[in-house]
Amino acid sequence: MFRGRSNGGWNKSHGTVEKTPRIDSFGLPASYQAESTGGPLFACMDGKIEPLDCAHYTEYGPEAERELVELWAGEWNQTIELSRKVNGLGGSQTFFLCPACGERRRYLYRAGSVFLCRKCSRLNYRSQQETRSDSMYYYNKGMALAEKHFDRWPLVRVDGFSFCRWMPDRPQYMHQRMIENRIKKLRELETQQKELEAQAEAIRAELKADLDEKGVDELKTKNFILRWKEIISNRLDSKALKAALPDVYGQFCRSSASRRFTIV
Repeated sequence: MFRGRSNGGWNKSHGTVEKTPRIDSFGLPASYQAESTGGPLFACMDGKIEPLDCAHYTEYGPEAERELVELWAGEWNQTIELSRKVNGLGGSQTFFLCPACGERRRYLYRAGSVFLCRKCSRLNYRSQQETRSDSMYYYNKGMALAEKHFDRWPLVRVDGFSFCRWMPDRPQYMHQRMIENRIKKLRELETQQKELEAQAEAIRAELKADLDEKGVDELKTKNFILRWKEIISNRLDSKALKAALPDVYGQFCRSSASRRFTIV
């Protein structure tokens, strides 16, 4: 497959930072005691973090002192010089000096059996090796998007080619954005309901006025019968009963529970 140099692409001479183990100088303790142990963290390319044993010491020379840290794991070991940069809080921040170029760097990456800076390790970023002419470019973008936004995957991880056959379970609850949309729709319907109810009440008042003008309480049309009659209903005055006979009121009073739905 042809890959143009103008828009990135696979680089045979360089690796990628994302797939190379590294050490972080900010993981070192802020201050050391001679021959202290502890040290930085070893970040593997698969995301696992393993500690490296370390010892810090100062090497005194005729011209200047050198602050060194020795790292080891099993039979492997490497000595790296440190450099401190004064910060604005009255302290200092520790950096590595690349064993190859001597530049001050926060991260050193594994290049064979030693740790070097990114340039000396001949590394660049994955984005620098991507090209839109590559058929796998959009595949990788889509899978990264799925991993970021899908909080549940099947027990057996699917790849991009069988991904279309996998359907995630429907969420059990409404998302907050969906709730907001439902409330807005409800408000619109309630507003329309009030407007329609006002129009209906105006028509009722018009019909009642017509019956009053005609002096009738019932009127028949071709399809309907209108009635505007006085109705007498008897209701128990619970407030007066409670004040006059509280024992009787308490004997026949029943409590009921209900739920009130409000939106503020």
